Amino acid sequence: MTIARKCCSDSSPCPDSRWTWLVVCITIGASYLVPALVRLAEPNPQTVWPVWPGCAILTTGLLLVRMRVWPVLMLTCFAAFAASDLQAGVSVKSVAWFVPGNTLEIVIAALGLRYCFDGVPRLNNLSALAKYSFFAILLAPFTSAFLSAHGIGPDYWISWRIAFLSEALAFATITPVLLSWINEGPALAQTSAVFQLEGMILITGLVIVTYVTFTYPVNHSSPALLYSLVPFFLWSALRFGWLGVTTSMIIVSFLSSWAALRGRGPFSELIPFTNPLALQLFLISAATPFMILTAVVEDRKLAGEELARLSGRLIEAQEEERKRIARDVHDDYSQRLAMLAIDIEELEEKVGDTSQETKQQLDVLYERISELGADLHSLSHQLHSSTLETLGLVAGTKAFCEEFAETEHVQVDFTHENVPRNISGDVALCLFRIVQEGLRNIKKHSSANKANVRLECSGGNLHLTVSDQGKGFELGIRTEGGGIGVWSMQERLRLLGGRFRIQSYPMQGTRIDAWLPSR
Repeated sequence: MTIARKCCSDSSPCPDSRWTWLVVCITIGASYLVPALVRLAEPNPQTVWPVWPGCAILTTGLLLVRMRVWPVLMLTCFAAFAASDLQAGVSVKSVAWFVPGNTLEIVIAALGLRYCFDGVPRLNNLSALAKYSFFAILLAPFTSAFLSAHGIGPDYWISWRIAFLSEALAFATITPVLLSWINEGPALAQTSAVFQLEGMILITGLVIVTYVTFTYPVNHSSPALLYSLVPFFLWSALRFGWLGVTTSMIIVSFLSSWAALRGRGPFSELIPFTNPLALQLFLISAATPFMILTAVVEDRKLAGEELARLSGRLIEAQEEERKRIARDVHDDYSQRLAMLAIDIEELEEKVGDTSQETKQQLDVLYERISELGADLHSLSHQLHSSTLETLGLVAGTKAFCEEFAETEHVQVDFTHENVPRNISGDVALCLFRIVQEGLRNIKKHSSANKANVRLECSGGNLHLTVSDQGKGFELGIRTEGGGIGVWSMQERLRLLGGRFRIQSYPMQGTRIDAWLPSR
């Protein structure tokens, strides 16, 4: 069970109460410790109000536990908020306005997201992103700012703008990155070492470029430096999805705010507490397009995965239908034809002195029925090879090649080397179907009278080759009604993690290569 599935609702029992307590403790601890760390890093903690993520952290915690836990968690976190604000020198009057504003904001965001999503929100498509943005980034901060603005400064609308943009920025960066790590973090540990190394290179490069961009001396800095971040955002969105783009945004948000508070970089002349608009708009504007891009990419990825599942189910259904038809042909139609042939043979014996012409007609009829029975037997074997199922890949492929050569009058040379006997049924069936389709294409398109089939195993991988010296064709030029057989071969291999390659040149023949793990 992944962490993302541990979110529980009131209508079902929570799978692990220890998980609930863990979430509660971490959320409460972060509500107090994060501002404490800010006070240690910044002499004037009030200047970091525009980037304080308390409500975003608390909302994430609420989404991970039952609603019956919400009152206790909210009250405890609000107490931690108030304690941190008072220690930072915030007046009691301001805290009195912040508490109802934060309460309204968190309730709107948490209830809206709980209503729209089943469990932990996954922002992997445009619809999910739109729902999240409406409740968490727009509606909740917009509404709560009318109360929180009273506790910020004398100018109400400037204070409202600061409150709205600060909370919108937190929900655009903090909550998505927490949700991404909860949903996708455990799966990251199961990825390849190369993929993890790529992620570390991305983060390292982004930290260096962001640091240089936002700490460059103000007299020499150029707004063009900000564009140096775009390749990293694209890299993170296209390769690492929400986990990458949200983590990248957190890095940029932290370093840009840190540099601005210390009077460095393109926002060095701003005082974030009184005039954070440029910094806030930059961070929100930087996050928005790449969040949308990531949602589109993830949506397409999910659509591709769903299409792959449907393709797999279609191939499975096709094989089941092949098996059923082959069974019917073998057990029913072939038997009935055999009985009909016996009846004709007996009838021929009974007619006795009938004219020679009648006997010849019965002989011809008997031969036709026998040929039809043989054809049905061959069709049954092509639909579902009992030899492949009982004796394995090598024996099944060899039997089919011999049968194909006999019926289609094409010489087929089959060779094999180091092929293990304990090959899984899916792998054996995949390669067998590729041999079938390859030989049929040779008969249908190449005009060749000889084909070569080779099957070998090396380094735990099976390599199948089907080739001919026929007329070939020009790759990239699709013929009308063609391409289904090639697509079928490619799809079968892709579903099993294999590779496919086809080489062909006019009047120089065609070669099909398929590689597949011998698992």
